[in-house]
Amino acid sequence: MEGSTVKFVALILILCCARSSLAAEYTVGDQLGWRPLVNYYSWVRSKSIKLGDTLVFNYDASQGYSVAEVTQFKFIACNAANAKYFDNDGHSSVTLTEPGQHYFMAAGHCADQMVLSVLV
Repeated sequence: MEGSTVKFVALILILCCARSSLAAEYTVGDQLGWRPLVNYYSWVRSKSIKLGDTLVFNYDASQGYSVAEVTQFKFIACNAANAKYFDNDGHSSVTLTEPGQHYFMAAGHCADQMVLSVLV
């Protein structure tokens, strides 16, 4: 490779690494975690969540809690069937790779306020 090509490749690698290092990880609910009766609307309003950031959901799987990413219509209907993402192992991570509104819920626990809407 020529010197200028090597410099160009190095610059691209540096820029890629710099961008990925800017990604943040947010624990949903902070120390409260993903559980009933937490005001996730207030929680998300206090954050500046961006494309590439990761949401970490910590919850008690033995209580039947889960995390599902669903469409807006499924979110409104509290329906986790055919979710875009679903996990129920107690520690779930979702990296936000698409801009727009993202809707999360715990299947069967909408009345307990285990719902979260995030604009990326």
